[in-house]
Amino acid sequence: MKHQFGYLLLEAFRGFRSDRFLSVTSIITIGICNSVFASLLLALIFIWSAGSRNENDGMVRIFTRATAEDPASLAGLERRLKGWSGVDSIVFISKDDALMEFKRDFGEEMVQSLEVNPLPHSFRVYLSEEYRTAPVIRDIIARAKLFPEVEEATGQTLYLAWLDEWKVPVQAGTGLLLLFVAGALGLIIHNAVKLNLYARRDLVESMKYCGASEPFIITPFLLEGVLLGLGGSLVGVATLAFLLYLSRFLSPAIGAQVQFSTCAIALIVSTAGIAAMTSVRTVKQFLMGHA
Repeated sequence: MKHQFGYLLLEAFRGFRSDRFLSVTSIITIGICNSVFASLLLALIFIWSAGSRNENDGMVRIFTRATAEDPASLAGLERRLKGWSGVDSIVFISKDDALMEFKRDFGEEMVQSLEVNPLPHSFRVYLSEEYRTAPVIRDIIARAKLFPEVEEATGQTLYLAWLDEWKVPVQAGTGLLLLFVAGALGLIIHNAVKLNLYARRDLVESMKYCGASEPFIITPFLLEGVLLGLGGSLVGVATLAFLLYLSRFLSPAIGAQVQFSTCAIALIVSTAGIAAMTSVRTVKQFLMGHA
């Protein structure tokens, strides 16, 4: 058994030794496909996580008028807002807290020339998950503006409307592109394994006549295909790391939504799985054609 295992490993690396140009070219091509695969995987995960609609997506910001800043008016407005269906929680933001947030986000120098705080009191109304849709939020904004204490009300209606219309088509399109790239990966590995099969067809024929089992003949080419896939997947993992690094400059939240280790493992495992299935199928087709 030990000698058989050594022989299988030796045969698995024979293609790399006998035709290095083909092996390197295959790994580079697989790496390019894997980079596209990694980009699409990252896009699909990001779209899926963006479509989950967290509590900030379902938040309505309600700003009060300057004439309604007394405690009684604020308490009455909050009480009426809490009575609405779909409201999960309400957070009151005083004008002083709003000014502190403004200073933190835009700098102290932006408000140095102000003698009084011009910012209004506001409420952040967080909706339950099933109410985080564009029509519901538009309705809540319209109803809030009817209150005499309310100056303005805003929400992410455009973003949620885009999700309602395009989330499923974009996810389906990205999934189809992933399948297309997976097919391209399989074709590249199929060609590489097939060329090595033809280069060693005399050895394969001799093994068949000597009574070698089909799994014994398939295993070296299976290992070779998996090694090609793993070599190419390292390029994809490097691309994934680079894309995540760039995306954090655009949105720091992406790092929290997309875990590099999980994506990298999924990329390596999926590439190795495609390589294994393609290699087995290629060798079986070859053996059936030379039966």
